[in-house]
Amino acid sequence: MRLALRVQPFTVRKYALLLVVCTTLGVVYYLFIAYGDKTLALAPRQFGKELLLASLSTFLFGALALLVDGLLDKAIHWRSNFLLRFICGLGINTLLVIVFFTLIGKYAFNATTEVVLKLNMLFIITVFIYEIFYGLFYSYRYYAVTQAEQLQSDRWQMELQFESLKSQISPHYLFNCLNTVSALLYKDSRVAEEFVRRMAETFRYVLGNQKHRLVPLREELEFVKSYYFLLQVRYEYHLQMEINLPSSLLDTWIPPMTLQLLVENAVKHNAISKDQPLLVYLGAKDNTHLIVYNTKTQTLQPQNSFKVGLENIHKRYQFFTELPVQITDGEKFMVQLPVIRELPTSTGV
Repeated sequence: MRLALRVQPFTVRKYALLLVVCTTLGVVYYLFIAYGDKTLALAPRQFGKELLLASLSTFLFGALALLVDGLLDKAIHWRSNFLLRFICGLGINTLLVIVFFTLIGKYAFNATTEVVLKLNMLFIITVFIYEIFYGLFYSYRYYAVTQAEQLQSDRWQMELQFESLKSQISPHYLFNCLNTVSALLYKDSRVAEEFVRRMAETFRYVLGNQKHRLVPLREELEFVKSYYFLLQVRYEYHLQMEINLPSSLLDTWIPPMTLQLLVENAVKHNAISKDQPLLVYLGAKDNTHLIVYNTKTQTLQPQNSFKVGLENIHKRYQFFTELPVQITDGEKFMVQLPVIRELPTSTGV
């Protein structure tokens, strides 16, 4: 999921602030020009009317300038093109000043050319100062708000990572492994030795990647192979796993323990026996998605507990891609994971 500063919509508070600031500027500039021009001698009624018109026209221009800047924020990002964004904002708003206040001065106030020029110069200077403060405000808001959002995002990722981690180093998981080792010592010491080695590899991988957001698919596959060996011994080889992944995808990225979690859930929610063998398949689709599907046997646990693990995977993928995790529950249970080809700079890998 990529972080971006959103343009905030107009609010009542923003309109109120705009009204106060623009009304004040309109009054000040009108009085400055009116009292600076000795040829003007307005009647009180006409003076009040033009003062109100000056305030209203300044407010309308302020609203127009904010609208233009909001559209420019979407087209040109301050962070990547600060100077270009500043020049475009200043240029467009300066052009609007010249057109808007030239028309207002001539047709609403019947002002002379000299007065119109003074009015334009005052508002061009104001626009220049406004654009400087607008850019500084954006910079502050981006680096303050966005950094806070980044920290919150990192914390959420760590919480999701921790949930996956807990399921792998839980006492129940360790207890099952030790029971299997104990039984193997009397049956086949060679397999028992291999089982202990593979178990150590799985724990090393889990503990070594607990702070990593993404890992190479190649490493995840090696971890899954070790985990599969443990399951295969435990279920007396009635569990089978096929891996058919193109070599071009082995250097792509994946959230750690994603494939393992899908294999674990397939085992957890299906009965496995000689009469009901279980097949888990790992493959790819068009080099854009990883496919993990399993056959179905007698259901052992309610599907709600399965959805917790899938939701964890779905949320973790949201940080790195806009493509969704696709789930198909038919004759086979299939999960399609988007391929992550580029390593985001904020993953902390």
